[in-house]
Amino acid sequence: MKCVLSMFLVSGCQAGLYASFRGAHCYSGHGGVPVDDADVPQYNISLDACEMVCDNTDGCIAVTQKGGGGRRRRPSGTTECYLRSAVNITECDQEESQWSSNWNTFVQVEPPPLTGLVTYHLFESKYTGLDNRDAGDFKGDASFIFGCFSNYSKGNPEASIDHNIIEMDEVNVTGWGTYEQCNAPGAEGHFTCPSNQTDYCCTVHGPHGENIPTNHTSTQLPGLEISPRSLKGGSGGYWYSFPQESRGVTWTNKLIRRIAGKCLADAWRKDAGGCGECGEENDQCVAQCIQKALVPHNDITPLQATWDRVFADPNECPDVPFEGATIVV
Repeated sequence: MKCVLSMFLVSGCQAGLYASFRGAHCYSGHGGVPVDDADVPQYNISLDACEMVCDNTDGCIAVTQKGGGGRRRRPSGTTECYLRSAVNITECDQEESQWSSNWNTFVQVEPPPLTGLVTYHLFESKYTGLDNRDAGDFKGDASFIFGCFSNYSKGNPEASIDHNIIEMDEVNVTGWGTYEQCNAPGAEGHFTCPSNQTDYCCTVHGPHGENIPTNHTSTQLPGLEISPRSLKGGSGGYWYSFPQESRGVTWTNKLIRRIAGKCLADAWRKDAGGCGECGEENDQCVAQCIQKALVPHNDITPLQATWDRVFADPNECPDVPFEGATIVV
């Protein structure tokens, strides 16, 4: 079963992988076509459970959910989940705030290709490669990066675009498995990784949202997930994870570029008109300015044009050499 996913119109595709459109309430006459005329909801189930119902229902390609049922977590309070056979996002009711919204819509999408995949990863310059690390496509990594317009913190070492570098890789995989959250040594809080670790710490979510350390195998598939963070103007992109133990067996990578995160941020800022209302630091004021200027009418094309330009032009953003210990890339 094939699908077409644009920013606007969505039709059926491979089951099991869902893009999120937060704040979108899609129902009959308002961008959503119910699977059947009765349109009876599923009550008090998590998002994962509702998506599983959709996967096993003929003609279902999306779900619209009301309430606090989150992915991997039990629902809090009363939730309602409705099955949809077609969705036109531009015709759905849109709530003003994505993150405090009562309604969200999740639509099936096809997985990315297995070969020639281009990935990006923001991390400290003392690291390189994808072993036990997460990465994303443009939309996936940019959705993460816009939360990283902030000062460097030892307890969250990857969450600063000015402090870190971005590596661009070409990846080939044999298939897709469960996505893992891989965090740098020194990470604290919800995701922790002791600072004396030499490798990143990878976890998966348990049935109650807890983080469970992973035990990789030599044949483990790299992980895949749709980013739960959405860029203004569309759904989140792809997030990937790459088990160190199966490198060369189920996945390979080739380093293409390694640039300073600040160079990308400064290029976006320049193309956005300078963001003179903000201070010198690339902070959340700048992040909001960039998205306001470079995502006109919810079109992310100008935002991606800057991204593509700086990664293609070593004169604008020179390669940053890796000067740490030898790590195969």
